[in-house]
Parts: sequence; C-alpha cells; structure tokens
Amino acid sequence: MRVPERLTVAVGLLDVRPGDRVLEIGCGRGVAAGLVLDGLPDGELVGLDRSDVAVTAASERNADAVAAGRATFVHTALADADTDTLGRFDKVLAVDVNAFWTGPAARELAVVAGLLRPSGSLVLCYAPPDPEQIARVKGLLLTHLSDAGFIATATTHPLAGDASLLAVVATVAQLPGATADEAEGA
Repeated sequence: MRVPERLTVAVGLLDVRPGDRVLEIGCGRGVAAGLVLDGLPDGELVGLDRSDVAVTAASERNADAVAAGRATFVHTALADADTDTLGRFDKVLAVDVNAFWTGPAARELAVVAGLLRPSGSLVLCYAPPDPEQIARVKGLLLTHLSDAGFIATATTHPLAGDASLLAVVATVAQLPGATADEAEGA
C-alpha cells in the first residue's frame, strides 16, 4: 500500500526520538502509526480514534508492535480520553483532525496540555482539498491554540500536484514564575 505523502511529511515534522512516547489523535487505520513506530525502537505509541473499526484496523496493521507492547490503540474521542491511564507524552500528532480548527476545541486542547510533558510538542497537520482554505485554517488553529495556552508556529509544505500541507507545531506555554524543573514535576 502506498503511504500518502501528507502522512510521510507529517511524521517527519514530528521529529521522533528513539525512546519517545507518542500519542496519535485520530489514528485511523494505523498508517501514520506505522511510520512513527519505524523511528521508535525503544519508545511507545498510543493511537486514539472515535471509530472502533479504525482502532481494529490500526491494531491489525501494527500487530507486531502491539504484541511487543510498543503500540496500543484505544477506541475513544480525545475529549473523553482517560488521561490518568494514558500517562504523559513527548509528542502528540493529529493529521486532518478537524476538531482543532472547526471550533475552539477547548476541552480537547486542555486534554492535550495535560498529556504533554513540559518539553513536549503537539503537531497538527492539514491538507485541505482547496489550497485557498489554508490561510483560514491556519488563522483559526493559531487562535484556538493561543486561547488554550499554547505557543504555536505554522508552516506550509508543498505536496504533489497543487496540494499543500499546513503544519502547526505547538508547545504548552510555561506558567509564569515556574521553572522548567518545577513544570516537569507538575
């Protein structure tokens, strides 16, 4: 199966380190998860999806990593995720997950902020069918992230044909007066 170019670019932007814990929101059939797992020999990936069919497909596609305890796929919406069970993550990835730009996503972004380690990053990627939508989606994403206490930067990456991938990389803003060590212990 051919891997969509947008997923290859998105996973590359994630900058996975061998021992990272990675959360993929909207894991779908597990294609991006497989790419992440290729660069994660000592780490762990957790994939979330609202579709039970997608979770089953992702688990089957990445069966070796699931059997080895390197990957877990969970049937849940991000807003309903059990954050105590999931733990903390170095990287969070979401590709074409509309919840972050179609509304304020306050609950979802609060969950992500609670799941990220202090030095962790959130990577949101979108390949709108109409390239003229990129500016609108970018503005909404940056506003929603800022309102939720994230610091974010956006870049656009050319894809085959006339398509483009919008990528937004965000980190949780450090609390005023908190040191990095204090934030890590939080």
